[in-house]
Order: sequence, then C-alpha cells, then structure tokens
Amino acid sequence: MLNAILLSFFFGMPAIVAVVTARNLTFPPARALMFWGGCVAVALAAVVVIPMLACSGSLMTGYDTCLGNTALGATVSGTLPLQILAGKVYILAGIPLALFAHAANLLLGRKTGPA
Repeated sequence: MLNAILLSFFFGMPAIVAVVTARNLTFPPARALMFWGGCVAVALAAVVVIPMLACSGSLMTGYDTCLGNTALGATVSGTLPLQILAGKVYILAGIPLALFAHAANLLLGRKTGPA
C-alpha cells in the first residue's frame, strides 16, 4: 500500500505544482496554458490514481475488488482503456505543454525588476 501511495504522489504532484505555480508566469498565454493544462492534468492523474489506491490489482492486470465491492471492481476494470489513455495523455502531452509554457514565458514574458 505504501508503494501505491508513493507512486500516486509522484505521479500526481507535477499536475498540482503546475496549477499552483502558474501565477508566477508573466506571459498571459503561458500562464493560462499552465493553469488550465494543469487542471486537466489533475483530472487525468485522478482518473489513474484513485482506482490504484481504492482497488486491489493493478492498472495493467485489472482490478478485482474496490473498497470491498466486487461489482465496483468490475466497473473500474471496464474503464481500464480510459485509465491507460489518461495516463498516456498525461505523460505525452502534459510534459511538452508545460515545457512550452515555460519556454514561451522565458522568451516572450515581461521582464520584472529594475529597468
């Protein structure tokens, strides 16, 4: 169980950090991309992490029971393709968009400090 908690923390924390640190960006489109992209990333991470913590089994083999209920486990196992897709989109689209937002902010953002 501790492994699942640590994995969910390290999997979901970048999405939360993106939402929280979006206000530090000075270029408005980069700030919007980081905030709203972070909100979508939090939802995608939740789709993957919540069944991982609440159910016995794994993402690759399916879930048996969720919170002691076999019917709920079958329902969650039916959404495995959606969970795998959410994980792929989170990793393959979220990271490049965050890098793009930071690069745009560095190149096009307002300079702060004394002139």
